[in-house]
Amino acid sequence: MAESGGVDRRIQSLIDARKSLKSSLEKSKAIGLALGKTGPRFVEIAERLPSLEAAVRPIRADRDALVAVGGHINRAIGPAAAVLKVFDAVHGLEKSLLSDPKSDLSGYLAVLKRLEEALKFLGDNCGLAIQWLEDIVEYLEDHNVADEKYLLNLKKSLKGLGEFQTDGSGGEKERSQSRLDGGLRDAALDKLENEFRRVLKDNSVPLPMASPSSLGDQACIAPSQLPVTVIHKLQAILGRLRANNRLDKCISIYVEVRSLNVRASLQALDLDYLDISVSEFNDVQSIEGYIAQWGNHLEFAVKHLFEAEFKLCNDVFERLGVNVWMDCFSKIAAQAGMLAFLQFGKTVTDSKKDPIKLLKLLDIFTSLNKLRADFNRLFGGAACIEIQNFTRDLIKRLINGAAEIFWFK
Repeated sequence: MAESGGVDRRIQSLIDARKSLKSSLEKSKAIGLALGKTGPRFVEIAERLPSLEAAVRPIRADRDALVAVGGHINRAIGPAAAVLKVFDAVHGLEKSLLSDPKSDLSGYLAVLKRLEEALKFLGDNCGLAIQWLEDIVEYLEDHNVADEKYLLNLKKSLKGLGEFQTDGSGGEKERSQSRLDGGLRDAALDKLENEFRRVLKDNSVPLPMASPSSLGDQACIAPSQLPVTVIHKLQAILGRLRANNRLDKCISIYVEVRSLNVRASLQALDLDYLDISVSEFNDVQSIEGYIAQWGNHLEFAVKHLFEAEFKLCNDVFERLGVNVWMDCFSKIAAQAGMLAFLQFGKTVTDSKKDPIKLLKLLDIFTSLNKLRADFNRLFGGAACIEIQNFTRDLIKRLINGAAEIFWFK
């Protein structure tokens, strides 16, 4: 019995040992798995250590440096916050300025003026805000308060902001503001130019013509003017475009539209004869009828059409000064056909000499002399120097041509 009890104890001991080994093996496996998972975490912690070090660096920085940096930051917050507020306001105007100004021109012009004021503020204050921020970065760098990588990113950002600054010279200011508003102001000005053209075209109607044969008998009719409300619209648009250095483009549009309008009025007169060259006729008798028409047509063009354009240029551009509107009128007169009238007279003087030519040269001279006061008033300014020179040359040719024929006979 005693032997049997000993065997049982030994068996039980083996069972207990087996259980212990099995438990230890399972724990070893668990530890191995845990160690396998811990390895990547150690790598992750190692990667995060530099950023953690940078984050706690201010804590390790000198106390006086930490206290002083607060003052630098507070001084920079005001200018920077003001710039950001205005910058957000600029983009808040985008919807209004990308709409059609036709529906509410006065409102559109008011919004555009607000944009100009905002861009001026940004142009004047971006540099100040950047200087304050640069001071902060310099302080952080000098006192080792922030991480070098962090400071490098700040410097890159400030360098990008610095591109918005302007020195105000040449076209740099306009390019800078274009970057600040993403081209919004240029887009709005383009819309205003299109509106200027639309308003002008919609209200530029060719002058109704009577029978060409009765032109010489017509009294001088009142010049065809644009309605006052239309002139005020054009002047309002001109004001904003001029403030943004777009006046030349506006004048170009005005000259183009009004010149075409005058030419459309003259089309009813059948002025193809003005293009006749010396080689296309043998003597004055072949174009004698045209010379008679020429006097009537020239008088009509000067007294009715160019007189109207002269006064209208004054009305539309009067706020910009006499030099502007006179230059505008001179371009309209030249492009609309005034030079063509004078060229026809020159062509007659170049034809071969014969007795009847003397009479026709005198007819041309009489027509010009009849309009002398109108010529001096309409085309007497410095802007019309080309027409003046052409007219003087024509008169000289008429006088010399008549004298040559007279003495030749």
